Amino acid sequence: MFVAIYRWRLHPDRERDFIANWERITLLGLAAGSGGSSLFKDTEGCWVAIARWISREAREHFFQSMEDDDAEPGMRERAAQAIIERLPPIELESVLDCWSPFPQAPKA
Repeated sequence: MFVAIYRWRLHPDRERDFIANWERITLLGLAAGSGGSSLFKDTEGCWVAIARWISREAREHFFQSMEDDDAEPGMRERAAQAIIERLPPIELESVLDCWSPFPQAPKA
């Protein structure tokens, strides 16, 4: 497994555009075979995403295909405008993978 950790500082009034675009990319990635992603906001206001892929090459292929066929350039542009600062990504090769889906919460 390959994991990429992305980090940004966002304009507070544009966070919704960024979140919507991240969700769109994640759903497209899931359809293309990714392991999905999670998006977080840390206590200092930095946004962090963790994305899982079967390999680095699979991730590169997906993003290359996104550039060739971007169906929603307006959303992508609005999300880009939300970014104040893009911090360097952290790329990790899996050594031990013990992640598991959480059990479904009981229905109230």
